[in-house]
Amino acid sequence: MYSEHPERWKTAPTAIDDRRSGGETRLVTTLLVGRLVTPHGDVVCRVRNISESGARVECPIALARGDAVQLELRGAPLLDAEIAWSQGGASGLRFLSQVPAEVILKPEPCKQGWHNRPPRLDAECGVLVTCDGRRIAATLRDINQRGMRVDGLNRTLTQGTLSVHIPQLGTVNAAVRWQREDAAGLQFLTPLRFEVLSAWLIDPSSRFGRRT
Repeated sequence: MYSEHPERWKTAPTAIDDRRSGGETRLVTTLLVGRLVTPHGDVVCRVRNISESGARVECPIALARGDAVQLELRGAPLLDAEIAWSQGGASGLRFLSQVPAEVILKPEPCKQGWHNRPPRLDAECGVLVTCDGRRIAATLRDINQRGMRVDGLNRTLTQGTLSVHIPQLGTVNAAVRWQREDAAGLQFLTPLRFEVLSAWLIDPSSRFGRRT
């Protein structure tokens, strides 16, 4: 069964799929990246293992036992939970209602509301897109390790490789996935490192630089 004690999580089985306690709860070891909505804002987190009743996550902000949180995985609906324990950068989540692990880890692509993609985190900061030798000011609206959405473009981006300078995050190379009016979806040629994106997201002056 789900345990509130961190030491038991540390010694959890390393198998991908492990039945525990007479088959009542299935513990699945993962390396998923999720979005954790906390009392201090939303952050990216690593989900180390998950079962029908809870999960072990790692995130860059301090959480306290009893904190109400929500977990998003693979674009699935938010899962309501509370912090059962927190130690260092790791925390144990207790889901408020039982959730089959298979539903979270293997969502049906055709099911409405499921997109099977890394969670996107909102942002609002000015960026500089360089395309065909021209620099174009835009606003970053959301981001994950694989890509970003921008709007406020004053011209159409051409297909091919371009670069985007994001304050405090640096310059990344990307390709255009879609364009609509003044907005575009960009895919990074090299995914952002979890640690780099995580640190950037918890700095509101960078992430929300255009909010006053």
